[in-house]
Amino acid sequence: MKTCDNTSVGIIITDDQGRYLMFDRATFPPGTAPAAGHIDDYGTAEDAGRAEVEEELGLTVTGLTHVTGCWRDNRCRRLPGAHGTGHDWTIYQATVAGDLAPSARETKNVRWIASAALQELADRTVAYAQGRITDAEFEAAPGIEPVWMQWLADIAAVHVSLDDLLRVDQLTR
Repeated sequence: MKTCDNTSVGIIITDDQGRYLMFDRATFPPGTAPAAGHIDDYGTAEDAGRAEVEEELGLTVTGLTHVTGCWRDNRCRRLPGAHGTGHDWTIYQATVAGDLAPSARETKNVRWIASAALQELADRTVAYAQGRITDAEFEAAPGIEPVWMQWLADIAAVHVSLDDLLRVDQLTR
């Protein structure tokens, strides 16, 4: 099993209608999220962002704008890295070109999600963090992948109270 490099990139893609390109993760951790991945395989966060969008969605990145990021204590499938469990995240907003060709290995239910539906998914994740939804229920019909709640709140894509963000953050550990 590969060791974590403690760095990750995430790429938020929106269309001209303000919808978010998201998918349900086909691998751990469960949840609905944009494209993301470790940086180590690619050298730089920008290169990793471009490669992950191509790998997971079959699209070509035509522009990247850094929007947020910081250290998060989120687990991944890899063995803990030199800095323990967690990742220094770099989050981009991207423009893309090409025809959507999702990876069946990493994605399922790829779709454009309107703001109201994105908020409903965020509310489902909050309900999960509050213990009102079981692990099995969340995996069967996921909300936002917990680590993404902070990033989506940072860019005002979803609205979540600070207390609820802290509860959700506990799910990532």
